Amino acid sequence: MSSSPPSPIQVIAAQVLRLLTQARVQAKGRGELDGPTITEITGLEPHDVNDGVTLLHDSGYVEWVQYLETVDYDFAQAWVTPAGRMEGERLSAIFAGPLQLEAAATKTDKTAQPQVSLPPSPIGSPYGFSDEDWEHIAQVRSRTSELRVVLGYQFISDHYDSNALLRNVGGMFERAVESYNTSRGALKTKLVYAPLAAGYGEHLFNEIARDIIASDIAVFETSDMNRNVMLELGVALTWGTRVLPIKHRNRPKPPSDISGQTWADYEQSAEAFVDNDHAEKLIRMVQRAVAKKGRAR
Repeated sequence: MSSSPPSPIQVIAAQVLRLLTQARVQAKGRGELDGPTITEITGLEPHDVNDGVTLLHDSGYVEWVQYLETVDYDFAQAWVTPAGRMEGERLSAIFAGPLQLEAAATKTDKTAQPQVSLPPSPIGSPYGFSDEDWEHIAQVRSRTSELRVVLGYQFISDHYDSNALLRNVGGMFERAVESYNTSRGALKTKLVYAPLAAGYGEHLFNEIARDIIASDIAVFETSDMNRNVMLELGVALTWGTRVLPIKHRNRPKPPSDISGQTWADYEQSAEAFVDNDHAEKLIRMVQRAVAKKGRAR
């Protein structure tokens, strides 16, 4: 009789991460689990549990304590970090068949093969994120009835009035969300709209980066080719945040790889957009962003 092929390490890590995330939520604390318990619930072999937990630990998703004489396991207890909880909740939102914490329950659904998405290094921002930064992001992302939109822009410009730009961009998303909410099958959502903070420095840049990562849509005004705005746009692209670059119609696109993004040209501080279908395209963008969040509801 032939044996089934071994599971890829990222699938193993995903099973362990989902379990530890559920343990944390149900325990209202760290939700520590030891190796034998993880094996009993997931059906994974001890060496696979060791590999999965080690990978998650090295990626910043899991913390552990190690003692002597843990027999088949490289750790005594493991628990999920805030960054790990965020990734675990993402996986659980996508894949059905939740892991059960009762030892006698059915093992993991073998038909689904979720894979953990490992974070790049450095994590979050060039200064590195703390657990508090990741906890903030996890809490914001858990509010699935909200659509979070942020705006990055140069605060003084020859190409637009900053106050009018902020007001007009917010207004166009208010209208788009209102139209979406009245559409058939809509997952009713509330718009949360805010500009990104001004200025830089270690603490403030972390605040900006976590607001971008926690957002559903990030709008960037690029008429001035402002270096800070371009850096913020890079953070959004790195983390897979849906981006909408906008610029005055007479300003050029930046000469870089990000010029492949879909741009929206405007007039009068974004009061009017050149594309006649801009409003419809914005509604579809809102629809896709809400549908992505809706899987976790």
